[in-house]
Amino acid sequence: MRHILHALMKWQYLIIFTFLFSCAVNPVSGERELMLVSEEQEVSIGKNASPSLKWEFGGSYEDRALETYLGTIVKDLWKNSERPNLPVEFHIQNTSLPNAFALPGYVAITRGLLSEMENEAQFAAVMGHEIGHVMARHTAKRISRMQLQQVGIAIGAAALQGSKGGDALLAVGAAGSSLLLLKYDRDQEIQSDRLGVKYMSALGYDPHEALSAHKVLEKSVDNYIKKLGKSREEDSFVSNLLSTHPRAEVRLSEIQDMINQLPPYTIKGDGKFGNRFQTETKKINEINKIYHVYDKAEQDYRDKKYGEAEKGLQEAIKLNGSQAPFYNLLGFIKLQQKNYEEADKAFGRALAVSPGFQPSIYGRGLSYLYKGSYENAILEFKKSLDEFPGHAQSHYGLGKSYYHINKYSEAIPYLANFAQAMPEHPEIHGLLGICLDKTNDQKSAVIEYKNQLQVAPDTELGRHARKRLEALEPALKVK
Repeated sequence: MRHILHALMKWQYLIIFTFLFSCAVNPVSGERELMLVSEEQEVSIGKNASPSLKWEFGGSYEDRALETYLGTIVKDLWKNSERPNLPVEFHIQNTSLPNAFALPGYVAITRGLLSEMENEAQFAAVMGHEIGHVMARHTAKRISRMQLQQVGIAIGAAALQGSKGGDALLAVGAAGSSLLLLKYDRDQEIQSDRLGVKYMSALGYDPHEALSAHKVLEKSVDNYIKKLGKSREEDSFVSNLLSTHPRAEVRLSEIQDMINQLPPYTIKGDGKFGNRFQTETKKINEINKIYHVYDKAEQDYRDKKYGEAEKGLQEAIKLNGSQAPFYNLLGFIKLQQKNYEEADKAFGRALAVSPGFQPSIYGRGLSYLYKGSYENAILEFKKSLDEFPGHAQSHYGLGKSYYHINKYSEAIPYLANFAQAMPEHPEIHGLLGICLDKTNDQKSAVIEYKNQLQVAPDTELGRHARKRLEALEPALKVK
């Protein structure tokens, strides 16, 4: 009992220390608040997250002139914010998903949302809102809360020290905290609305276009889910996107109140700059319509309708043959059909259009892996990880390629990374167990073999795991 009380007192002191010495003045509100993340760490988080953000949202839409034009607006908004000293880069993400987001150093809008917009002022409103999240340190707050919850979880574990309950609390608490803090809360969304209106009006844009921008977002979401043949409730992305947003009529009323409370501002020109915007975005609007054909093909691919998917892709390619995702999806169709030579050609065409296109580098790695050309697969998977270090599937492909050429030590870290990301995968624990077994780490191998039996006991790897456990466990007990 004494050790439990000692542990509790230790953690209580840590919480008191945290509250006393981990407060900072919020650059927007001017109020002191709990903050466990420094500004330097914020910037580092944005920098480290940027490859994942880039590739999880379709990669970059490649139009340097358009990106420069829109990037100038973003940088002007950034200069008029509370923390203009922070680094910033603007990107257009090549996906039809209607979204925009910002971290320190990384501000982005998707092709799907941009193509629905009518003028510069609407774009400025959306980007100002996302920049507001950065300036008010909303992401940093979420991380701070997560870290504090981990301290609280650790106290619970200390109180249950020596029992399975402590481990269970850590596992459940950590997962729950991460899920709960993935999105901004309603107050943060409202604060960012207010900041967005403030930033855009300071640049001479008509702040009433923030109302139009919100309507555009609603419209783009409806158009997107309609194309997928779903409802808002059925699409998890859309439900997450809108979960903290009040009803449209309430949100519009609140934005109007914010506009009414603005200090005096001067509107430049008509405050919208629609003609200039439409001229600059004409090309992406035309290409976005072609992506409607691609999106249907992609849905067919997910539904395993490979013939229909290929037919749709050929139509999209005929309309515009300079889009790397079109050839990339064709490559994955050919992989599914086990036509590896044609798959490699398709990935090659994607890379000819867009050198460094990570999905096709990964796809080419898969093609080599399936053909048994493991050394070439290793080269491609390493290139893929250079572009996207957090890509779990490339870790798996690299680990499996090393496994096939009996380089078990080299395979272990990559397989372990994938096991952490995808613990329910039916093969990963068995493969990792074999590699650990082959490198004489039998204790760790036993853990992975047991994991394999938990996940997929009736596979070939499951049967191997059971057989090895029968041999290893008695031997380890003797030691």
